Amino acid sequence: MVRRAAVIISMLFFVTLTMAFRAPAWDGLSESSENFVLFYHREDAKIALNLLAAAEREYHRVTSTIGFRPASDIQIYLASDPREFRLLTLGEIPEWGIGAALPLRGRIVLISPRHSQGRYDLYQVLVHELSHVVLGLALGDARAPRWLDEGMAMFISHEWKMGQSILVARALLFDSLIPLDEIETLNSFSKGKAQLAYAESFLAVAFIADRYGEVGLHLLVEELARNGDLDLAMRASLGLSQREFHMIWRDYVTARFNWASTLSHPLVLWLLMLSLFIAAFFIKRKHTRKIMERWKMEEASLGELSGLEERDRRWSAP
Repeated sequence: MVRRAAVIISMLFFVTLTMAFRAPAWDGLSESSENFVLFYHREDAKIALNLLAAAEREYHRVTSTIGFRPASDIQIYLASDPREFRLLTLGEIPEWGIGAALPLRGRIVLISPRHSQGRYDLYQVLVHELSHVVLGLALGDARAPRWLDEGMAMFISHEWKMGQSILVARALLFDSLIPLDEIETLNSFSKGKAQLAYAESFLAVAFIADRYGEVGLHLLVEELARNGDLDLAMRASLGLSQREFHMIWRDYVTARFNWASTLSHPLVLWLLMLSLFIAAFFIKRKHTRKIMERWKMEEASLGELSGLEERDRRWSAP
């Protein structure tokens, strides 16, 4: 999957690579750990070793959340520049891409932050792509709906910002939430609609985790892998049809992200208090400046009067 670099703060764009291709020829270095094989170039050695350590640290959390542990090592390719990144992904990734996952090949491709076009959290992107790989391997020949695939990766990599809460609250206000099954065509969405689609995907998985726990996520993945039908998988794992799930999920989102609850969020309250404090500071500062200017004018006037009195005394002397 692919993510726009700027979105670590604001939005995410991902492209799933489902095509199969042979392992690329590699003329660089490689390093192995318990669950990964990392391919990199010498100039990225420090970044690569830190990346490999981070992958091992996050491996258990990712696999335990999804409920599946891959049987073989996962390959990570750290491309040294955009050109190599495009070669490793067969040109299927937009030029702004920074990460890609090939789940059925157990492969992740990342671009070195030394040559990316923007700042981003390499480790968060790693966890996101790792989640795609583990989920894809868990499902085998079955296919996850787009909202589940993206939502699971975002949920596990903690990709949620305050701006997304406001985005969802605004969608509720104008009754413009996107039906989850329409997120399947996400690649054709406008930027704003895509942002909302990713936020909704996150919330769909968050709802399952909140209501059913990780066990619910495990059962859903297992049932989907078993029969390949989302409606049957939901009925068997969550006790809900797709239609019922969508209705209950919408109620969950409405209760959590209406304007009243958004404005009562601790961060929002803190920002409002900070804004009021800053506004009060500048109002007070402006008021003080006016008082000082008035005092200066009064002092100047008194000085002129004193000068006149002094001159009057001199000229009136006998």
